[in-house]
Amino acid sequence: MPASRFALLSRVALGLVVALLSACGGGSDQDAAPSSNTTTSADAPAGTTSLLDEWARYADSGQPLLVDGEDATEAHLGKAARLNREQLGEYQRKSASAQKSGLLTPKAFTGLVPVYRFLNRQTGAHFYTIDTAERDLVIATMPQFNYEGQAFLVSPTAQPGLLPVHRFNNTVNGVHLYTISEDEKNYIQANLPSYVYEGVAYHASPVGGAGLKPLFRFYRSDRGLHFYTADHTERDGVIASLCAYRYEGPAYYVMDPAAVSDPPTATPNAVVLVVGDSLSQGYGTSINGNPYSFVSPGKVWTQKLATEIRTRTGRACNRLVNVSVGGMRTDHGLARIQGWLNQYAPTHVILAQGTNDAWQNRGVWSMEANLGAMAQASLAAHARVYVMDFAFYPKGSAYRQGMTEMYQRVATNNAGTYFAGSGGIPFTGTYYHPDQVHLKDAAQPAILENVWQALVPSF
Repeated sequence: MPASRFALLSRVALGLVVALLSACGGGSDQDAAPSSNTTTSADAPAGTTSLLDEWARYADSGQPLLVDGEDATEAHLGKAARLNREQLGEYQRKSASAQKSGLLTPKAFTGLVPVYRFLNRQTGAHFYTIDTAERDLVIATMPQFNYEGQAFLVSPTAQPGLLPVHRFNNTVNGVHLYTISEDEKNYIQANLPSYVYEGVAYHASPVGGAGLKPLFRFYRSDRGLHFYTADHTERDGVIASLCAYRYEGPAYYVMDPAAVSDPPTATPNAVVLVVGDSLSQGYGTSINGNPYSFVSPGKVWTQKLATEIRTRTGRACNRLVNVSVGGMRTDHGLARIQGWLNQYAPTHVILAQGTNDAWQNRGVWSMEANLGAMAQASLAAHARVYVMDFAFYPKGSAYRQGMTEMYQRVATNNAGTYFAGSGGIPFTGTYYHPDQVHLKDAAQPAILENVWQALVPSF
């Protein structure tokens, strides 16, 4: 078909869509689609029509929504780490009087022993032991282990004020995981069969105080290993320069007679989680498996933000995780949000959904309920919440204003920050595709700046 005839038919079809929307109560003169002299079918990326048809007809199949990179083991480990942090926090609140009275100091403990630390140069994992015979055997017979000396002091036996530290062996790689939290221990035993419980390794304190110092824990997901250090300088160095290691906070508290107060608080790297749809994914595969591309590879605002949160803050290990999928609705996001929070432990969550709910006439009230529940889950995971509003033109100004007010309520009612993702972007064919929803390459820098201005006060 000649290109001119194809463009003419596309403009006619687009006019019919706008007319139908107006007849159904959507659309208005001010919301008319970008005019044909600025937008033609040539502007629409391949696959757009089939994707819009898919959205219009989409019915939930009940199949689980899988996102690239989602990992059940990682999600379980993330939740386990949060259980440890929460239980330590509860101990800290309950033991304030004991700390003030000086009961939790090394003077109250006897028979303390050092924990020896080795580095396996082949795997990058550390090995810890309180057994001097085991230490000497490793030094004598295992040259791949570099002996790093005494790491910290613990008690080999139960004493008042101390709790057992449980040891697990990750049978996939032979690396150990240690926890003082009964909640974390029970969760790992119930959900992670590859982690075999080996019993009590030693005893330590669940709270800080004079003569005690925190043992900091990290997790490296690409190798499935945990790392521990009682040196806050080493902790800060790992956070700043070893981006593969996720800081999980204090694991528990070990003994140090020279310690008089807790070390400076760590500044963890930012992890920005974007929960969106095709407006945030830009190109890829939709929820139904159909390929699409509304933005050129490398141009979408989320890809740019992944770089900007490092360069603009000077923190090389800040990270963006984009779990957006074309066609995803707010109920899909709600079904998956807890797994993403567990797996990625985000510090910031951007909720950028609602477009597909609007396409499918699911009602503003259901969007608000789903987004509110996602915001609450994010707050419970100690993440900052941001509610992102993309202008939805196909159903007219009244509907669009209703969506904006809904997004604002979600932010206000859930201690979040509202911002207009498409704010300041003209509704013309230079920036919008003919569907009146998706934004082109030219709009992505403005979206990026809108997002950054919302995030920057927290960095």
